[in-house]
Amino acid sequence: MRFSLEECIRYAEENNYTLQTYGLNIQSSEINLKQAKENIAPSVSASVSQGLGTNHYQKSVSWNGNYGISAGMTLFNGLSNYNSIKQSKLQVEQSELELEQKKNNIRVSIIQAFLNIMMNEDLLEYQQEVLKSSKEQMEQGEQQFKVGKILESEYKMLQAQHTSDLYNIENTKINIQNNYLTLKNLLAINPNADIHIVRPDSATLFKNLEVPQMQEMMTKSMNYLPELKLKENDVTDAQYDVKLRKANYYPSLSLNAGISTGYNNNNLSENLSWGTQLWHGLGENIGLNLSIPIYQRSSVRHNVQLAELRVQQAELSQKETEYQVGRELQQYYLDVLSAQNDYRVAEAQKDAYEANYNAYSVKFKYGSVTAVDLIQQQTNYLNQLNKYMQAKYSFVLERKILDVMMGLPVKL
Repeated sequence: MRFSLEECIRYAEENNYTLQTYGLNIQSSEINLKQAKENIAPSVSASVSQGLGTNHYQKSVSWNGNYGISAGMTLFNGLSNYNSIKQSKLQVEQSELELEQKKNNIRVSIIQAFLNIMMNEDLLEYQQEVLKSSKEQMEQGEQQFKVGKILESEYKMLQAQHTSDLYNIENTKINIQNNYLTLKNLLAINPNADIHIVRPDSATLFKNLEVPQMQEMMTKSMNYLPELKLKENDVTDAQYDVKLRKANYYPSLSLNAGISTGYNNNNLSENLSWGTQLWHGLGENIGLNLSIPIYQRSSVRHNVQLAELRVQQAELSQKETEYQVGRELQQYYLDVLSAQNDYRVAEAQKDAYEANYNAYSVKFKYGSVTAVDLIQQQTNYLNQLNKYMQAKYSFVLERKILDVMMGLPVKL
């Protein structure tokens, strides 16, 4: 299987186990919403009873039965049902926001794993070129050692450097395998599955890395980030809770109606059939029930006060979160700019160290420098190469995370 970054994200959104769990939370909230809506509808129930009676004086046994259907509905309860529906709708939205928040975390992790694979694959190409050079240098050193141009110690250093370059490649291959394992875990793919990433064109990649203006980034992020909307909804949820508590101040009015009948087989001896008894015993009832709260030991008032305190706490938490997120966004934006500068500097330094190392390779070939000088320049180049790779892909990662924070589609 081959995956681009966009395909990785889409696949994870459908198959990641954590995201599936959050999807079930949404279904649970939707069921609660349906129940809140159906609580407005009348409730209907039926009852059936059969009995056996004996009379020892008359030495008789009798059967009797009673049947009924009743219905009831709440006409007014302080708008409690209405506010419960509103609150349940809000809880569905909260579940959806929590899913989106978790998706963002998964997206960032996938971007990181994907870019780590790209980085190590790029590093592997450079290391293979260095290995090719170190092999040639080792062979040159062997010839120079045989004719007495260099000492045996210098030749052994060239051998050791070649061995080190070999194991650098092996370690990078292991890192790539680990990166793939991380990616498979995020995609919920079998660890033994054979997958490969589809690398974007390098020119296209860096065309899509232009950093937006800070104000544009701040506006889009503050309007999108699920954690901010979650806090806003927490305030609304707390306000609905106050309304539900206040509903207990008001009387509740309900409508009840029913129909019932019954029979007793003692009447059958009077030539009244079972059906006739049911018809004669048929009765209907309808009525209103008004419940007026008079004294509840101040429990309603205290519960309302506690709910109002929760509103204040939710509002404070919302303001604090908005402040923290705004400050973190500004700091992160500056970090992206810094990462961009680090990448540009590291690229220039990498090119300089590479040119210097190539020059020393030519000098060593003609005996102008020692093996020690050559190995030192190679070490410097490899160190700078690693810094360049880290700086390059750190910038790409941080820039793509910026897209996630702004709610934009993530692509390379």
